[in-house]
Amino acid sequence: MRLDLLVNDFVYRAIFDGTIVLFEPHFKRNYLHVRDAVSAFIFAINHFEFMKNQTYNVGLDDANLSKQELCELIKKYIAKFNYVVSDINKDPDQRNYIVSNDKIHQKGYYPAFSLAHGIQELIKGYTVISKSCYRNYP
Repeated sequence: MRLDLLVNDFVYRAIFDGTIVLFEPHFKRNYLHVRDAVSAFIFAINHFEFMKNQTYNVGLDDANLSKQELCELIKKYIAKFNYVVSDINKDPDQRNYIVSNDKIHQKGYYPAFSLAHGIQELIKGYTVISKSCYRNYP
Protein backbone atom coordinates (compact mmCIF):
# COMPACT_ATOMS: atom_id res chain seq x y z
CA MET A 1 0.00 0.00 0.00
CA ARG A 2 1.39 3.40 -0.94
CA LEU A 3 2.27 5.61 1.99
CA ASP A 4 3.42 8.52 -0.15
CA LEU A 5 -0.16 9.57 -0.91
CA LEU A 6 -1.60 12.16 1.45
CA VAL A 7 -4.79 10.36 2.52
CA ASN A 8 -3.00 7.01 2.90
CA ASP A 9 -0.19 8.63 4.89
CA PHE A 10 -2.47 10.62 7.19
CA VAL A 11 -4.70 7.61 7.95
CA TYR A 12 -1.62 5.44 8.59
CA ARG A 13 -0.19 8.02 10.98
CA ALA A 14 -3.57 8.48 12.67
CA ILE A 15 -3.74 4.76 13.42
CA PHE A 16 -0.12 4.04 14.34
CA ASP A 17 1.20 7.37 15.66
CA GLY A 18 -2.00 9.07 16.80
CA THR A 19 -0.64 12.51 15.90
CA ILE A 20 0.79 14.41 12.96
CA VAL A 21 2.39 17.81 12.58
CA LEU A 22 0.59 19.69 9.84
CA PHE A 23 2.45 22.27 7.77
CA GLU A 24 0.50 24.72 5.62
CA PRO A 25 -2.87 23.29 6.68
CA HIS A 26 -4.77 25.56 4.27
CA PHE A 27 -3.23 23.92 1.17
CA LYS A 28 -5.99 22.26 -0.83
CA ARG A 29 -5.95 19.06 -2.81
CA ASN A 30 -8.47 16.91 -4.59
CA TYR A 31 -8.79 13.21 -3.91
CA LEU A 32 -9.90 10.17 -5.86
CA HIS A 33 -10.28 6.50 -4.96
CA VAL A 34 -8.03 4.20 -6.98
CA ARG A 35 -11.08 2.24 -8.20
CA ASP A 36 -12.56 5.48 -9.53
CA ALA A 37 -9.29 6.20 -11.34
CA VAL A 38 -9.55 2.79 -12.99
CA SER A 39 -13.21 3.30 -13.90
CA ALA A 40 -12.34 6.70 -15.41
CA PHE A 41 -9.77 5.03 -17.68
CA ILE A 42 -12.31 2.40 -18.70
CA PHE A 43 -14.90 5.12 -19.34
CA ALA A 44 -12.42 6.99 -21.55
CA ILE A 45 -11.56 3.83 -23.49
CA ASN A 46 -15.24 3.03 -24.00
CA HIS A 47 -15.93 6.62 -25.13
CA PHE A 48 -12.73 7.18 -27.03
CA GLU A 49 -14.30 8.77 -30.09
CA PHE A 50 -15.84 11.71 -28.24
CA MET A 51 -13.05 12.06 -25.65
CA LYS A 52 -9.94 11.75 -27.81
CA ASN A 53 -7.44 14.63 -28.01
CA GLN A 54 -8.84 16.21 -24.84
CA THR A 55 -7.66 16.42 -21.24
CA TYR A 56 -9.94 15.79 -18.28
CA ASN A 57 -9.69 16.24 -14.54
CA VAL A 58 -11.05 13.32 -12.55
CA GLY A 59 -11.77 13.83 -8.87
CA LEU A 60 -14.47 14.17 -6.27
CA ASP A 61 -16.40 17.43 -6.41
CA ASP A 62 -16.83 17.44 -2.63
CA ALA A 63 -13.18 16.55 -1.99
CA ASN A 64 -11.44 19.82 -2.80
CA LEU A 65 -10.29 19.85 0.81
CA SER A 66 -7.50 21.50 2.73
CA LYS A 67 -5.09 19.28 4.61
CA GLN A 68 -6.72 20.43 7.84
CA GLU A 69 -10.19 19.53 6.54
CA LEU A 70 -8.82 16.11 5.61
CA CYS A 71 -7.54 15.69 9.18
CA GLU A 72 -10.96 16.61 10.55
CA LEU A 73 -12.60 14.00 8.31
CA ILE A 74 -10.13 11.33 9.46
CA LYS A 75 -10.79 12.33 13.08
CA LYS A 76 -14.46 11.42 12.59
CA TYR A 77 -13.37 7.79 12.17
CA ILE A 78 -10.32 7.71 14.46
CA ALA A 79 -11.25 9.60 17.61
CA LYS A 80 -7.78 9.32 19.17
CA PHE A 81 -6.22 11.11 16.19
CA ASN A 82 -4.80 14.57 16.84
CA TYR A 83 -2.94 16.98 14.64
CA VAL A 84 -0.81 19.97 15.49
CA VAL A 85 -0.59 22.91 13.11
CA SER A 86 2.93 24.29 12.81
CA ASP A 87 4.01 27.59 11.29
CA ILE A 88 7.68 26.84 11.88
CA ASN A 89 8.40 24.93 8.70
CA LYS A 90 7.12 24.51 5.15
CA ASP A 91 5.78 21.38 3.55
CA PRO A 92 8.26 20.25 0.88
CA ASP A 93 5.24 19.46 -1.32
CA GLN A 94 3.94 22.90 -2.29
CA ARG A 95 0.94 21.74 -4.32
CA ASN A 96 -2.15 23.79 -3.50
CA TYR A 97 -5.04 23.58 -5.96
CA ILE A 98 -8.76 23.15 -6.52
CA VAL A 99 -9.94 20.88 -9.31
CA SER A 100 -13.02 21.24 -11.48
CA ASN A 101 -14.39 17.97 -12.81
CA ASP A 102 -17.15 19.60 -14.85
CA LYS A 103 -15.67 18.68 -18.22
CA ILE A 104 -15.72 14.92 -17.59
CA HIS A 105 -19.14 15.17 -15.91
CA GLN A 106 -20.46 16.66 -19.15
CA LYS A 107 -19.35 13.43 -20.83
CA GLY A 108 -21.24 11.37 -18.25
CA TYR A 109 -18.53 10.17 -15.86
CA TYR A 110 -18.92 10.47 -12.09
CA PRO A 111 -16.80 8.79 -9.38
CA ALA A 112 -18.55 6.20 -7.22
CA PHE A 113 -16.45 6.17 -4.03
CA SER A 114 -16.48 8.98 -1.48
CA LEU A 115 -13.42 10.12 0.41
CA ALA A 116 -15.05 8.90 3.62
CA HIS A 117 -15.45 5.44 2.05
CA GLY A 118 -11.77 5.38 1.12
CA ILE A 119 -10.73 6.43 4.62
CA GLN A 120 -12.82 3.64 6.12
CA GLU A 121 -11.24 1.11 3.72
CA LEU A 122 -7.77 2.30 4.71
CA ILE A 123 -8.61 1.95 8.39
CA LYS A 124 -9.71 -1.65 7.81
CA GLY A 125 -6.60 -2.38 5.76
CA TYR A 126 -4.15 -0.83 8.19
CA THR A 127 -5.65 -2.57 11.20
CA VAL A 128 -4.79 -5.98 9.73
CA ILE A 129 -1.14 -5.09 9.13
CA SER A 130 1.49 -4.15 11.64
CA LYS A 131 3.39 -0.88 11.65
CA SER A 132 6.05 -0.97 8.97
CA CYS A 133 9.53 0.47 9.11
CA TYR A 134 9.66 0.32 5.30
CA ARG A 135 8.55 3.70 3.99
CA ASN A 136 9.48 6.09 1.21
CA TYR A 137 10.68 8.74 3.65
CA PRO A 138 11.98 8.94 7.23
